[in-house]
Amino acid sequence: MIYRLGIMPFGRVFTVPCAAVEYLKLADAVYCKALMAMLCTDVPVVDTEELAKSCNISVADAEDAVMFWADRGVITIVADGAGTSLPVTEQHAVQIEKSDALQSEQTAQQPARVCLTDAIDPMKKTAAAKSTIRYTPKDIAKKIEEDKELKSLFNEVQKIFGRQINGAEATGFVNLYEYYGYSAPSLLMIAQFAHDLGKDKIAYIESVARDWYNRGITDYTRIEEEIIRQTALNTIHGKIKRVLGIDCELTKRQKEYFDSWIEWGFKPDVIELAGERCRENRNKVDIKYINGILNRWHNDGLMSTESVYASEQAYADKKQNEAASDGSFDAESWEDMVMNFDPSVLSSEEGQ
Repeated sequence: MIYRLGIMPFGRVFTVPCAAVEYLKLADAVYCKALMAMLCTDVPVVDTEELAKSCNISVADAEDAVMFWADRGVITIVADGAGTSLPVTEQHAVQIEKSDALQSEQTAQQPARVCLTDAIDPMKKTAAAKSTIRYTPKDIAKKIEEDKELKSLFNEVQKIFGRQINGAEATGFVNLYEYYGYSAPSLLMIAQFAHDLGKDKIAYIESVARDWYNRGITDYTRIEEEIIRQTALNTIHGKIKRVLGIDCELTKRQKEYFDSWIEWGFKPDVIELAGERCRENRNKVDIKYINGILNRWHNDGLMSTESVYASEQAYADKKQNEAASDGSFDAESWEDMVMNFDPSVLSSEEGQ
């Protein structure tokens, strides 16, 4: 496809730094949208809140975008008198330097502000202390600079994910590191575990870490043991899904059923047989119905396909013997006689 740039009729234009173009392949739509808004401005300093409004995005997304372009040298982050982070383009740097002295004087006259992260006691095991902590990009940058272990964690997590982590993800990891007390190696292991599951999102990582925290799984050894256990369970869950023909993501209730079957000691081939019996009777895969079959087999001690087949055959023989002893009509025997009837035998007997 051939296209032409009609620049002149556009009238007012703005410049896009070449450094920004080099990183477009790494930037998502929100980051590109925010960059366009930052570049197309008539003021030297842009507040992230105003940026969010102009782009119709959240303040958190605006801050993430600012961090993304600042990390790549496209813009520069400075702090205003209130201590909030502001994005500026390279072409505005000179103007900002001129106002630094005035800003410093204004800042000295203002009362010190307390960051939310400092206002909450990290030792209190409260829901507020574990869920409402927010960090500004400036907070994150300062913590990374001061804590080599945290900096190493971020670098290694980015290698695992194969991408730059955003502000929300950085906040989540710092929260787990500082206020839940997870070590950097432990968080790195959890991040690898989530990535292997295809769930390298901070919301999933935080939910896993909080669940383990509540269950007392916080040190490296116990985390490693739990990952090994869950990896084995996930492998078995995958096998069960395949034998039952389930393609979608398992629900919480289905996972509970699967865990019960595994705890009872059933192997996938027996579960597959239960699935066949379910389809024969219900013409579909009904997990609750399959659970009822397996529960009955478990109570009867039928833990292998051979024992199930033997039990079914014994039941069929018993019913047939009962029917023969009381002289009742046996539909199966009648059908067999009809199918094998030879008319020539009857003609021969009549001739005699």
